[in-house]
Amino acid sequence: MRETLKDKQTSDIFQELLTKIGENTNIRLFDTMFSPESFELKSLENNKALFVADSASNAAMIKSAYLPLIQKSLEEITENHYEIEITDRSSFLKRKAAVDGATTSFFHNSRLLPQFTFDNFVTGASNKDAYLACMFAVEKPAMNNPVFLYSKSGLGKTHLLQATGNFYKIRHPESKVLYITSEDFLSEFVRFIKGKKDSESLKDFFNTVDILLVDDIQFLAGKEDTQIMFFNVFNLLVSQGKQIVLTSDRSPSELKGLQDRLVSRFSGGLSINIVNPNKDTLIAILHQKMKANSLPEDYIDDKVLEYLSANYSKNVRELEGAFTRLLFAITVDKPKGNIGLPFCKKVFDDDEKRRSKKGKVDINKIISAVADYYSLTESQIKSNVRTSQIALARQIAMYLSRQLLSLPYQVIGRSFSKDHTTVLSNINKIEKNLKTDGGLRKAVATLTETIKKDD
Repeated sequence: MRETLKDKQTSDIFQELLTKIGENTNIRLFDTMFSPESFELKSLENNKALFVADSASNAAMIKSAYLPLIQKSLEEITENHYEIEITDRSSFLKRKAAVDGATTSFFHNSRLLPQFTFDNFVTGASNKDAYLACMFAVEKPAMNNPVFLYSKSGLGKTHLLQATGNFYKIRHPESKVLYITSEDFLSEFVRFIKGKKDSESLKDFFNTVDILLVDDIQFLAGKEDTQIMFFNVFNLLVSQGKQIVLTSDRSPSELKGLQDRLVSRFSGGLSINIVNPNKDTLIAILHQKMKANSLPEDYIDDKVLEYLSANYSKNVRELEGAFTRLLFAITVDKPKGNIGLPFCKKVFDDDEKRRSKKGKVDINKIISAVADYYSLTESQIKSNVRTSQIALARQIAMYLSRQLLSLPYQVIGRSFSKDHTTVLSNINKIEKNLKTDGGLRKAVATLTETIKKDD
C-alpha cells in the first residue's frame, strides 16, 4: 500500500479520482462542480483527504450527493481508507492562516519533557487506573472525555500527563500535542486580550490541536473571563473528537470557584483519584531510580529501601528527594562495599533527631498540614491574600486550631496576624459550611486524621 502511494503524486491520484467521478456524473454537472476552479484535492496524508470547493454551497452539495462515490473511488485508487473532509475555500484559507500564524504565537514555551514516559512510570494499586486511563486516551482518543486525574501533590499526575503527550506523539507523529498548565492558559488569554487581539483567534489556534493536556486546572478558580474562554475551547475540542486530559488537586465535585457548567463537563468524563502509594509501590519506585542511575540491583540493601519507603512515604516526590540525598552522600563519602542501613541512618541523622523530638500537635503543625494538603506554602496561609483557595485553607487552619487545641481566639489570631473577631467569623463560616458541603467535610476529616497520626 505504501509503495503505491509513494509512486503516485497527489495530483495524479486526484486526476484518476476525477475520471471515476466523471464516469458516474452528468457531464454538464461534472463540468460545473468538479472543474479545476471549483474543486481540488489539497492534501492526502495521515489517512485524511482534504478537498476544497469554491463555495460553501458547492461543498455542501458535493458532501450530500458525492461523498460515498469519492470515498469508494479514492479507496480503489490508493488501496487505502481515508477520512474525507470537504470544506469551502474561505474556511480553508482562514484555517490555514490560523495554522501558519497562530501556531508560532500561542504557547510557544509549551513543551513535552522526554524523560517522562509510560515505561518509567511505576504502577501499583494506587495509580494503576490512572495509568490505564491515560494509555486508553492515546489508543482510543475521545472515548472518555475528559480524563480527569486528581490527587495530592507529588503523586505522579504531571508525569502521567507528560507521558500521555509523549506516547501520543509516537503513535501520531504528525499530530499537535499541547501540554500547558492552567496558569499558562490564563497568561496567554490575558496577554492577547490586553494586546487588543481578537479572542476568537485563540479558538482558531485550538482548531490545530489534536490532544490537550492541562495541569492543575484548579487554578482557573475565580478567573471568570478565562473560564468562559476555556469552556468554549473545551466544547470545540470535544465536538471535534479531540482528547482532553486534565489534572487537579481535587475531584471535579470539590472544585470551588469554577463555573457549574465547567464542573459539569469535567464530571461527565472519566475521573480517577491517585492515592498514596503502598510500600511495595514505593520500593518499586526506588528500584526504578536505581536502574535509572545504573546501580546494580544489590548495591543498596533491601533494609535501606524499606527504611526510605517507611520514613519518606508522604508522596513520590518526597521519596525521590530522599533517594537523591542518599545518592549525593554516596558520591561524596564514597563508602566501600554495598550501602547498608547504618550508612543510610547516618545520612538522615538530622531527620531522625527531628522525629525523635516530635511532640504534641501545635498550631504550626496544623498550618503545615493544611498548606501541604492544598499545595500551598505556610506563608501563603498566614498572609493577607484573599484568593478563594488560600482563604479557605486559612479558615480551615483556624477551625482545626480551635477544634484540636482549644486555643483562645486571640491566640489563634496572633499566628495569622488577625484579630479575634476575624478568627471567630472564619471559624463560624467553616462550622456552617460543614453542614452542607461534603467536600469540605472530607477535607477536614482527612486533615484531622493526618495531624493526629503525625502526633
